Amino acid sequence: MPEKIKEWPEKGELVIGTVVKVNPFSAIIYLDEYEKKEGMIHISEVAGKWVRDIRKFVKVGQKIVTLVLYVNKQRGDISLSLKRVKRFDAEEKKREYKREQKAEKMLSELAKKLNMDVEEARKTVGSQIKDIYGEMFKAFQKSMTKQGYDLLVKKGIPEKWAKAIKEVANEQMGLKEKTMKGMIELKCLKPDGVKIIKKVLNDSKEKYKIDIKYISAPRYSVYFETKDPKAGEKKLKEALEHIVKSIENLGGQGKFKVV
Repeated sequence: MPEKIKEWPEKGELVIGTVVKVNPFSAIIYLDEYEKKEGMIHISEVAGKWVRDIRKFVKVGQKIVTLVLYVNKQRGDISLSLKRVKRFDAEEKKREYKREQKAEKMLSELAKKLNMDVEEARKTVGSQIKDIYGEMFKAFQKSMTKQGYDLLVKKGIPEKWAKAIKEVANEQMGLKEKTMKGMIELKCLKPDGVKIIKKVLNDSKEKYKIDIKYISAPRYSVYFETKDPKAGEKKLKEALEHIVKSIENLGGQGKFKVV
């Protein structure tokens, strides 16, 4: 159940939902943030122009952001509009909802670490960190930094809780290592060609902190782990170019490709 779930949406609120049924003149939307609540978009509220076929604008299974126009709790009616939602607002709402879902997943993991059930964790830990940072997702995110962690403790979060929050955040949000890999072919027909190739590879391993594995003459695999793929790709190309240039300067030949 999402962090911000309420019983009923309010007029003027942006809500995210899933299209569950499309009729000739309306679409039924399941409101993802509100348990067992559905709303209806009339064909006149689908687009800012005349709509001949509503199915060109909404499809079953589609995730959309709509504006709440009207709520009748007694009758259980919720009227929605798609055409009155600006694209920027819709994208921001989707990002917000994803953050809430991620926060719920982390809260569940936090509850396990603290030997609590999820609702207990929500009412104790969750409510306190939300008061500090405004939303649970931001609290988890900030806890990975020293300043963010220190603020939790400073604001009265027990150190045991703060450590658990940081652990969960690192496990769920920390950057994962990615293997950068390239293939290289080296040849040197000089009498001591094997030694030349070996020296070039060993020097490059030391210079770029990479691993090199012999596959079969004349091919080698070059690889290393990184948490920054963009910087890692740049480093890999530099290393491969360095190896080829070095072997060519010593009378050999080489070529490479990034895998």
